[in-house]
Amino acid sequence: MEDLTNSLISSHRLRPLTSDGVFDSTLQIHGVQDFCGFTISYGRSVEGRLEDVSPDERMAFVMAPKGRGQLTLNRQEFGMSGERGVVFPTGPLKILNHSDDCEISVLLMNRHKAAEQCARLLARDLDQDLQFDTGFDLNSANGQSWVRLFQYATAELANPHSLFRTMAAARQQLEQTVLAGFLLSQTHTYSDALLRPQSAAAPFYVRRAEAFIEAHFPEPLSLADIAAQAGVSARSLQNGFQNFRNMTPMAFLRSVRLQRVHRVLLTADPGTARVTEIALACGFNHMGEFASAYRRTFGETPRETLVRARAR
Repeated sequence: MEDLTNSLISSHRLRPLTSDGVFDSTLQIHGVQDFCGFTISYGRSVEGRLEDVSPDERMAFVMAPKGRGQLTLNRQEFGMSGERGVVFPTGPLKILNHSDDCEISVLLMNRHKAAEQCARLLARDLDQDLQFDTGFDLNSANGQSWVRLFQYATAELANPHSLFRTMAAARQQLEQTVLAGFLLSQTHTYSDALLRPQSAAAPFYVRRAEAFIEAHFPEPLSLADIAAQAGVSARSLQNGFQNFRNMTPMAFLRSVRLQRVHRVLLTADPGTARVTEIALACGFNHMGEFASAYRRTFGETPRETLVRARAR
């Protein structure tokens, strides 16, 4: 069992707590390394010492549907049962004690992905590390909601015919749903901010894309370029702009370029300034399209704006 847990889960040393009894253990594990569920029992009282020499981004939610267990972490003790769960990251030494009839159910998740999901829910970047409370009251309303989601997710991961097992995109959606449910159920650094009523502010990736566009509008930007800088897919960026700006990202880019051309023309010297040069410097390559868009936006041609600048 030590060999199995070391190779499949994490560094794990087992020690029987009694001198009698039969070591009759079972292990069932399903999923991928940083999003998987497993159940484990030993058939006798056992102490498990977990200490990850090379900690990674994983964290574990653990409950004991059968029997009783106890976690010792940083000299604090936390009970494990069907009413109490625990949450802990990889890294520091953890001691898990199991009664002889104990069966624990575990869900491993990725802390970095949880932080990304938290940022999406808050529509802003996180300004400090995401840290979860160790104890988890599963009898509370939030705890019961989480247990239902936990049971559903682990059952789907265990089902060989589930779409979440056979399709990577479906598994990714399940993982995001689980992380969102965990963030809304368990207490952590940003719980108050998440549960506070939110205004309909544009998501952080829309604001990040806008800042990037305004800083780089003269460059030959593509939708893929902007989405990469915003940290989301092109489709998500399109949807975000449509929902919160009522335009596409490329329409926003065109608007920024048009406004810049307009300001330059109003302050330019009509005797020396050239409309084509100004338009090219602001990122426009097709003069016919530029002239049409400029007239629709400002109700006059670029040349007429330049002439008005002379009148001033």
